Formats: sequence, C-alpha cells, structure tokens
Amino acid sequence: MKLKVLGISMLAVSLSLVGCGSEETQQPSTPVQNDTTQNDDNEIAQEPYFTIGISQLVEHPALDSVREGFIHMLEEELDVNVYFSYQNAQGDIANTQLIAQKMVSDDVDLIFTIATLATQSAKQVTQNTDIPVIFSAVTDPVYSEIVLNLDAPEANITGTMDYVDSKSHLELFKMIDPSVDTIGIIYNTGESNSEVQVAQAIEAAKDLGLTIKAVGITSVNDISQAVQSLSKDAQGLYLITDNLISTATTLVAELAKTNGLITVSASENQAEEGILLAGGVDYYNLGRQSAQMAYEILINNTPISQIPVEATKETTKYVNETVLETLNLDKTNPAFDGATFVK
Repeated sequence: MKLKVLGISMLAVSLSLVGCGSEETQQPSTPVQNDTTQNDDNEIAQEPYFTIGISQLVEHPALDSVREGFIHMLEEELDVNVYFSYQNAQGDIANTQLIAQKMVSDDVDLIFTIATLATQSAKQVTQNTDIPVIFSAVTDPVYSEIVLNLDAPEANITGTMDYVDSKSHLELFKMIDPSVDTIGIIYNTGESNSEVQVAQAIEAAKDLGLTIKAVGITSVNDISQAVQSLSKDAQGLYLITDNLISTATTLVAELAKTNGLITVSASENQAEEGILLAGGVDYYNLGRQSAQMAYEILINNTPISQIPVEATKETTKYVNETVLETLNLDKTNPAFDGATFVK
C-alpha cells in the first residue's frame, strides 16, 4: 500500500510593531495543522512514522522550489510515510533560531533547512542533540562554518550546495555585449553566502578583463540607491544567489531596465521576474537531491559522515524575451544558446 504524507504544519509568522517607529519584528505563532488522513483505499491512514521539520529563511521562488522538490521526492518518488512541519522565518534571523528551538523541543526526526542563515541556526541549536540536519541552497558550507569537510561531514549535518561558477556567468556579459567592462553586484552584508560569491566574482573577473563594483546593503530600501550608484560606471548587473535581493527581484529588474543595464542571474527563477538571463541552479532538483539524503538517514540509517555534501547536479538557462527586445539584443546571440525563452 502506498503511504501518503499525513500533513504539513504551517507556521504563521506574526508581525508586531516595536516602539514609535516603523521597524517591525516577527514572532512565530502556534503552528496551524492542515492534516489529511485518508489513503488510496479511503481507509484511516497510519500514524506518521517520521516527522521532518522544514525551516525556510524566506519565501521566494527559488527557495520555494527547493521545498517543493524535497517534499515531492519523499512523498511521491521515495514513498516515505512523513509528517512535514513547514515553518518560514520571513527573513528574520531571530525567527530561524526560534524555529530551530521549537523543532528540537518537538523532537522531530530530522530538520531540513533552506538557505544559509536557517542552516546556521539549526546547526547551533541541535549541537547537543542527535537530530540530523539536511540543508539546501547553501552556497559555501565551509566558508559559512556549517561543515569543515565536504566529503565527510563531521557532526550531525550535511546537504546540498547551490554554488555556481561565477566566471561562466561573467563571460555571458561579454558575449552579450563585448564592450562591457564593469559589472555591478548588490548583496546583503548579513549573508555569508553572498560575501563568498562576491569574492569569487571579483577573482574571476580578473581573468576576463572585467571590473566588479560591489555595493553591500542591509535592507530592500537600499536597493534603489545601490542600482543608481552602480549604473554610473557599470554596464551590467550580476544577481548572485542572495536571499534579500531575491525577495526584491522585480524591483531590481525594473531599476536595471530603466538604467539600461544588462542583467544576468545565478538563479533560474528570476528570468520570469524581469532579469534578462537567468542561468544556474535547478532548485527543484536540488530539493530532490536533499530528499535522497534524508532517505538515506531515516530509512537506511546511513551515518551522516558517510553522506558527502553535494553540489547541484542540474543547471538551467532562461531568457526573458521582453527584456531582450527592450535592450535591442539579438536573440541568436551565442549567450542565449540552449535557453528557454519566457515573457
């Protein structure tokens, strides 16, 4: 008999104003149960065998795709009997700590974290427990001090990386327009995954005769000024896999288009939000990879030390045809070879 997922617990994050200003804080509330308890034969389903807590930093298409791939793989392809407790921190680092603490208190069988900050919190909170942690959408888990050894994780944590080769993305700018000599990057200074990508891009640009101008921000409110500043010198804007920027992709894309900047993204979903070319990680399949690791731990009892951290196995390329036409670019340009065109 095929075992079905018994439910997903959704954590609503409530917003409360603090003081007299406009600053907001976010506190997790009590999870709301959304249970289904019937199987293919309309019989009463078994009690869930495993409980997996899913801690996601923030909602945006890339991270949502990771979660969807993870759940679908375990539910439909690996046929595991699971109760999922999905909780979203809404971009608040403090919430990632509270979420991890609640999952430990609930004694879940496994925690699945999506994005670096959520993973760092889960690692810290689970240090003195035997709860395994599988992460995904982490760019550099060594730099972010999540693991020391990618091939043989030493603690209770392993997972999948969304690392992409920045040099291949920077080359696309030169293919699209050979006159490009300066590329801008906007990044969140609070994300270690972003810091490492900026450093890698600066190094890769040297071999291509390009200059990287990076502007660090701490809030979505800083984006407009950052784009305006970069547009004075840069001809292109490179969107790394930064969670803060990803939540405001449409704004970034509109500002870039207004300033005539060529945009290339490392996240596949962003072409549909107005980025010219998005080529990189297939986040849905990254979630599926992570689910396979969870299966090894929960079903096959494989020690985490025997489950190496994995890089993405699938990449994609999308081109926004509307932006292409706005910038008067040629659809047959080699930079767009193999791409799926979207509006």
